[in-house]
Amino acid sequence: METRASYILVGSFVLALVAGLLVFTAWVAKVQLDESRETYRIYFNGSVTGLQQGSPVRYRGVPVGTVSDIRLDPENVTRVRVTVLVQNGTPIMADSIASLELQGITGGAYVQISGGAAGGKRLTATDADGVLTIPSRPSSLTAVVDSAPQLVNRALEVVTRLGDLLNGENQKAIGEILANVRTLSAELARAGAGLEETMDQARRTLSGLDGVGPQLNRTLEQARGTLATVDGSARQLTGDTRELMRTLKRTSDTLNALADENREPVRDFTATGLYELTLLITQLRDLSGQLSRVVTRIENDPSNFLFGGTRQGVEVRGK
Repeated sequence: METRASYILVGSFVLALVAGLLVFTAWVAKVQLDESRETYRIYFNGSVTGLQQGSPVRYRGVPVGTVSDIRLDPENVTRVRVTVLVQNGTPIMADSIASLELQGITGGAYVQISGGAAGGKRLTATDADGVLTIPSRPSSLTAVVDSAPQLVNRALEVVTRLGDLLNGENQKAIGEILANVRTLSAELARAGAGLEETMDQARRTLSGLDGVGPQLNRTLEQARGTLATVDGSARQLTGDTRELMRTLKRTSDTLNALADENREPVRDFTATGLYELTLLITQLRDLSGQLSRVVTRIENDPSNFLFGGTRQGVEVRGK
């Protein structure tokens, strides 16, 4: 009896779940039926890899519809005709433009509609079937797909050049370079050891200079005192020099004034007194000569000069 009651409970739950699922499906279908959409055409000149029926259509990143059909343009096989269904009320203007974009890391593509200024004109351009047509532009997806062969060719070229670079001779040269680098590293290591020893000597030298610091400070203080003394002496000497220059200027002014006052007597002296002075000097020279001769006579024979030239002999008496 208990087993039968459990079956009834499970069956009732399953029936309720199925009924709820049917109601939800009917509600979603009703919403989709009530939602009216407008058809647009987009013509792409490049590849539409990754785009498929049911891919989203976004206006400035907001989902507004889906892709309903993808096929080659029967009138121009170099481009792809994409038909999209967009919700009514989407502001697709005359200057709106469509492009293909990649979504996330899944690699899928979607249609991105951008542009359209507020207050602009609504889109009115149509194709041969009378369906509104949105202009397109090359997208980043197209650029990637178009540049992929070039990237592959460049990668192959780089690989080929690397193969040519790593030939036997270059490998030998690279080996020699590595050996030289190893030798240089060893030399640098030895030089580093010598550098450490030099640094130790420099530290010891600096330690020895610690005691010199106070003496150097005292020497600097004495030098400052000497410079201060020299500066004071220089200032005093400068003052004395200025006073001497002022004294010399006053002396010069006095001499100039004296010369101006005695210009006439000097002129008279040079005219007549100088001649008389010359005669006086000549007479004094003669007098000096005569005095010199007199002095010579006195020195040679003073008695003859004093008592005259008469000489009498000494009387000699006989025995």
